[in-house]
Amino acid sequence: MILRALLAGLPLGLVACAACAQQADVLAALARARQQCGASGALQPDARLDDAARRLSQGETLERALQGSGYRAQRSFQWSMRGYRSPQAVGEALVPSQCQALGDPALREVGVQRSGNSYWIIAALPFDPPAAAQANGVAGKVLALVNQARGQPRRCGGQDFGPARPLALDAQLTQAAAVHAQSMARFSYLEHEGRDGSSPADRASRAGYRWRSIGENVAMGQTTPERVVQEWLRSPEHCANIMEPRFVEMGVAFAVNAASEGGIYWAQTFGRR
Repeated sequence: MILRALLAGLPLGLVACAACAQQADVLAALARARQQCGASGALQPDARLDDAARRLSQGETLERALQGSGYRAQRSFQWSMRGYRSPQAVGEALVPSQCQALGDPALREVGVQRSGNSYWIIAALPFDPPAAAQANGVAGKVLALVNQARGQPRRCGGQDFGPARPLALDAQLTQAAAVHAQSMARFSYLEHEGRDGSSPADRASRAGYRWRSIGENVAMGQTTPERVVQEWLRSPEHCANIMEPRFVEMGVAFAVNAASEGGIYWAQTFGRR
C-alpha cells in the first residue's frame, strides 16, 4: 500500500511541475513582448486571474470570468489564442498588433490558462482603492492638487478662469461630502441628489455649515486622488467648480463598496460662509 501510494503520487508531482514550468514560460514570453511594446516591468501572476483565464477557456465572457473568480479590475484585457506551438510564438504574435493593450503601463497582474496549443491570457489593473484609514491623507492630497490647479489660468469648456486663491479644508464640508459618498456607495448611484432627496446645500446645512455659496463634484471608479482630480478637471462643469473664485473652502470624501457598480465613490463639496 505504501509503495502504491508513492508510485501514484509521482506522476502528479511531475504534472504539477510541468504546469508550473509551462506557466513560467508563458509569463517570460509575455514579459519580453511587453518590453518590446515599450512597457517596463513584468506582469505579476495572480491566482484569481489564473482562475478567470480558466473560466475563459470554458466559454465564459471576460466580465463573468472575473466576477466568478472574485477579481475586480479597473481595467483588463484578454487574449484567446489557438494554434501556437510555444509560448515564444504567442509572445511574438502579440507584437506589434496588441501592443496598445499589452504595453499599457498601468497593467500590473496577469492570469494564464494553457491547454495544448491554446492559450487564454488576462492582463489587468486591479481595483485597489485607498483604505478608510487613509482618508485624511487622501483629502490633503486632493486639496493640494485642487489648489495647484487654481493657481494658474484655466479654460473649463467655454469659460475662462484666472488664478484663484487656494482653498482650505473644512470639517463640516468634509462631513457633508462623506455622507453623500457613503450613500452613493451603499446604493450604487452617481447623482447630486441624495437618496433622501437632499441637495448639496441641504447636506452642508445639516452638517452645520452656514453657507453663502455651495457647489459639489462627484465621481466614481477612480482609486487615487490624482485620477479623480484629473477627471474632474477634464469635465467643464466640474472644472468650473474647482476654479470658482467665490469658493474659499472645501471638503472631500470617498467611500468604497466593492459590490457596487463604481466600487469607489467620491464627493467634493465647495463652500463660502
